[in-house]
Amino acid sequence: MHKTASLGTRRARTWPWTLLACALVAITAPLALCLLIPWHWGGPGRTGAVLSYLVPMLALSFPLHLLLVTAAAVVSWYAALRAGARLAAALSAVVAILTAAMGLVPAIATWQQARALGVPLSLRDYLANARHVNKGPAQPARSVVYGTAADGTRLVLDVWRSGRPGDGPLRPAIVQVHGGGWVRGNRSMTPDWNRWLNGLGYEVFDVEYRMPPNARWQDEVGDVKCALGWVAAHAADYHVDPARISIMGSSAGGNLAALAAYSAGDARLPPSCAARPVAVRSVVNLFGPADLARLHDAPATPPHIRAALRAYAGGTPAAQPQRYRLLSPLSHVGAQTPPTITLIGLSDRVIASEQAGLLDDALARHGVPHETCLLRATDHAFAHHWGGFATQIARARIAAFLERYAGAAAPAAGDNH
Repeated sequence: MHKTASLGTRRARTWPWTLLACALVAITAPLALCLLIPWHWGGPGRTGAVLSYLVPMLALSFPLHLLLVTAAAVVSWYAALRAGARLAAALSAVVAILTAAMGLVPAIATWQQARALGVPLSLRDYLANARHVNKGPAQPARSVVYGTAADGTRLVLDVWRSGRPGDGPLRPAIVQVHGGGWVRGNRSMTPDWNRWLNGLGYEVFDVEYRMPPNARWQDEVGDVKCALGWVAAHAADYHVDPARISIMGSSAGGNLAALAAYSAGDARLPPSCAARPVAVRSVVNLFGPADLARLHDAPATPPHIRAALRAYAGGTPAAQPQRYRLLSPLSHVGAQTPPTITLIGLSDRVIASEQAGLLDDALARHGVPHETCLLRATDHAFAHHWGGFATQIARARIAAFLERYAGAAAPAAGDNH
């Protein structure tokens, strides 16, 4: 009886630590699996999609936060050893080692790349903005109608003013194009970028464009071209230099931004309103694809991206080869293509980083000034995580690029805001 009581006491001491260790494993194992072996959720519901996309993106944007799990695992390991819970101690040790690697390896890789690029990273910025997501709604108080489409749709953009005086030298402008896979999203969706560009001295015009199912395949880029024409025509109203209008976009918006700039004057992709072609000064492409047919057919492309491309282009590349060619910036690269900076994560599981390589090769062949920044240990949509190390690198590189090609001053060293 005494032996039975002793065994029961031991179990009572060890089972809480075993449960805690199992909970830590349950948290860590799926994340580790997603980071090491990317997989794509193709079924119904949101749980799998969140697990396979959003959680790994957050983990790579803020990897040092995984060290909190490491600390919890170390405490669990020590307590389990003291309680004689060998299984719990072993599981906790594995979790501690795994999460330490998951937290430190990406952070160190990004930090080393920043150092090689001469970009000072801010741990304070990283921690202060860890819970902040750069995402917002349309801003009706800033909204202006920039055109009326043939179907009667009023086309709207949001004007983000720099707050600079209305006299002195004319200022440069940025036309901002939101992402969302060509089928969703809204103007002013990334407000932190607009405020940051305002701080650099840019007047920002954040465009809303039509999307499927109501939009035809030419409408999205047509609306962006219409907005570019409107900004050029109304430049004096905003103290803007019409010769210094640049364009920027992320993901699908990066594709549309480059496409609108590269295909200026191409009658096959006309503006959706009576607007003159604009010679765009420079292009900022955040993880936007350059070859849509290749993106659609790549084995690693997620199912929801293939579905979005089919909705956007009106079919598959096999069914609509000409549309896919025309909607790919790669098809329009030439000697007159404006200077372009492309930033994409090497761990992007939505738009493969090879897309940036294809564009880089084409721009180099035609002698176009350009910069391609492949960010280590970085996933898709990193620019939504304002304090992340990858976003800090992106801000520094974009500021320097714009200073060189678009006529706005870069911030002082170390200024990430």
